[in-house]
Amino acid sequence: MKKFVQSFCFILFLIAHFQVFAQKQIKEGANLGKRYKNELFTNIDSLIDVPYGEAINLKGENEKLLLNLFMPPAVDTVKNRPLVIFIHGGGFRNNNKSSSISNKLGIRLGKKGFVVASIDYRLGIAATNTNKDYHEAMFRAQQDARAAIRFFRKNASQYGIDETQIFLAGSSAGAMTALSVAYMDQGEIPSDIDQAKWGNLEGDGGSEGYSSKVQGVFNLWGSIIDYKWIKNGDAPLYNSAGLADLTVPYDSSYDYHSFKYGASILYQHCLRLGVPTAWRPFYNAGHTLGNIPGQGTAADSKLRQDTLLYSMEHWLFTQLKRKVDNIDNPITGPWKYDTTFARFDILNKSEKHSDTALLFFGSSYIRMWQNIRNDISYNDIIHRGFGGCNLRDVAYYIDRILASHHPKGIFFYVGNDIVDANSDKDPEQVFELFKFIVQEIRVKQPLIPITWLKISPSEKRWKVWDKVQQANSLIETYCNTQPNLYTIGFQEHFLGADGLPITSLYKDDKLHYNEQGYKVWGDAIKSEVKQIINKK
Repeated sequence: MKKFVQSFCFILFLIAHFQVFAQKQIKEGANLGKRYKNELFTNIDSLIDVPYGEAINLKGENEKLLLNLFMPPAVDTVKNRPLVIFIHGGGFRNNNKSSSISNKLGIRLGKKGFVVASIDYRLGIAATNTNKDYHEAMFRAQQDARAAIRFFRKNASQYGIDETQIFLAGSSAGAMTALSVAYMDQGEIPSDIDQAKWGNLEGDGGSEGYSSKVQGVFNLWGSIIDYKWIKNGDAPLYNSAGLADLTVPYDSSYDYHSFKYGASILYQHCLRLGVPTAWRPFYNAGHTLGNIPGQGTAADSKLRQDTLLYSMEHWLFTQLKRKVDNIDNPITGPWKYDTTFARFDILNKSEKHSDTALLFFGSSYIRMWQNIRNDISYNDIIHRGFGGCNLRDVAYYIDRILASHHPKGIFFYVGNDIVDANSDKDPEQVFELFKFIVQEIRVKQPLIPITWLKISPSEKRWKVWDKVQQANSLIETYCNTQPNLYTIGFQEHFLGADGLPITSLYKDDKLHYNEQGYKVWGDAIKSEVKQIINKK
């Protein structure tokens, strides 16, 4: 009897423990602010060799198409989850769905609540080894990837998939495949591809009748035949590559069997179009982020890969659609400022400025600085602020900001990329956007002094001040190595003895400077402004 009571009590304990755990999962699953950003689970479930379609391969054989699946454990209460489909590399010749990076990605994202699939696809290059053969290999691979996308839309309820949030990720040839799925239209298929033999863009691999559209792409050390396939309104694109890659170009300095345009080119093209994008370069790294021959250790390569995965996860989180978030939808474009820039266009024609004018542009800190001329003791200022803008917006409008002006110096402040919101960029992305904007300015103004006004602390955004400082530091370090590129810091003027923002210098919103705050800002920077523009 005693053993029975003990056993019964133990069972009750297990039931109670499971209920507490389940309730915790329900609570965490419902909290979409934490889900997909933090690990909610200590383990995942997986399925191996799931058939998703079949198609005729290069040998003329009917090939079964298989995938591996990584999912949160069965206790997960959310059944409408974003999906990431990973496509392995291997030059369209070899490798498989069980690659190291796909397994790592599946485990890491599965613990955060995502579903991840890693797919096999038809491999093979014809013996002639021409560009045409590589085009057709890519074409077959993208047909299979589309079949996988359609498969998950068809079986969304079975696997707990949100069919409105399907993302593609690929490495090397897999990235070339992912890029073609997202951006190549039927009318853009290379003319040397034999569609009579291989079929149309969608192929006939299975699950016909469902959409193969994706909501975002991860391009890992891949390239594309024609960057103009990417158009305004297309899916967001994350890019990464090693800058010592001798296999696939990160730029356009060479090509891989006519796949010419690499990660940095696609990043810049997307910024000019207003397509949400990111670029994570790795210096002194080769293809697949491996070491340069004769340099580095296995630990170095692993660290780069882990850094990449963290960066990918961060960017993926910013692209998700969330009903509970009171933030701008990341899909909305910078063109929301078209009305503002129509007004700037009028001002550019009506205002008269000398060749000693200074151009100040940026977000609301600039827009609301009505007494800027008095506060920095400089009269000839081209004042172009548009509130709420981030660096992506500036990148899109930079030509219209510069217009036909020929100022003596350019100063800009943009503080809305790290604000303690789900859309926050990481410091490295802020840095890359800064570099792109400088590059675009240099096309028109190759020698002009350009100055980054460091992002200011504020009580409202104090929780992310450490990340803001990281972004400021990355930009400052870079500027210190470049001619006619400067930063001005003034943060200490807005922090008290306790190290916290001085509240009397801010408006009631705890974010923007009040009149006194602007006077303090002017006093803090005006001497450096004059030093910079008078340097020879």
